[in-house]
Amino acid sequence: MIQANGLSKCFGTQTVLKQLSIDLPEGQRVALIGGNGAGKTTLIRILLGQYVPAGELTVFGSNPRQDRMNVLRHIGFVPQNPPPLQMTVRELTRLSMALAPSGTFEEIRRCTLVLGLDWEAHQRKPFFKLSGGMKQKLLIALTLSRKPRLLIMDEPTANLDPAGRLAFLGELARLPETTGMLLSSHRVDELLGLIERVVELDQGQITLDQLVHDRALAGRLLECRVAMVEEYEPLRRVCREWSLCNGVLPGVFSGEIAATDRMRFLSALTPYSHQIRQLHLDLP
Repeated sequence: MIQANGLSKCFGTQTVLKQLSIDLPEGQRVALIGGNGAGKTTLIRILLGQYVPAGELTVFGSNPRQDRMNVLRHIGFVPQNPPPLQMTVRELTRLSMALAPSGTFEEIRRCTLVLGLDWEAHQRKPFFKLSGGMKQKLLIALTLSRKPRLLIMDEPTANLDPAGRLAFLGELARLPETTGMLLSSHRVDELLGLIERVVELDQGQITLDQLVHDRALAGRLLECRVAMVEEYEPLRRVCREWSLCNGVLPGVFSGEIAATDRMRFLSALTPYSHQIRQLHLDLP
């Protein structure tokens, strides 16, 4: 599905991705996590053919920049920040159906209602005048109706209310098992029932690449070490909640966690990833 080798991307003097290599097989469901500025959105835009990186990349066997239209036929994408489109909800829906004939109006309308958006009541409104949550719900419905081979979403639940977030996760669960997913999120805990793999980026590099379901780790303990950039009380609190101890070195916590709890632990750390200088999780 996605094969990347040595991807790098710079904007001026700032290097956003650094020699990133990853292989995502067809149909795999992946959570892409990391703090702000880690490189998640840049990687997504490269996969969509919006940016040209150094290195080698194929998506469904094609170069997403050189053969962009062919690649995008197989991808459904929902951005973190919806574009300020002038067309109405009805016009956008018609355009989406024209570009992706596999989607039906009945499916779009059903999905919007499930997510909590009354399509009929808002069909004449310009898209840019909808609230952030309404925009997100409509784009999700339009995207899911296409039944893409690969679903790429950048912080898809960021603008959703709790009920909409729960309904959205339910809609993802209804997709065929063959549908691949790359879901960028700060809330990896809510994705655990959907995903098979977690990939974490930090400063443009992969710092964690782990399968979620690994029975071989059941009953095992992981040696854990968290080193802070500087003393930061919220992160200290999380470490103490997980029974990690502060030793001789300031800002360094260590201990053991259950291997089966590693994803919950990483989820707890994710909001403070910008304050983590080093993180180790190893089998003893």
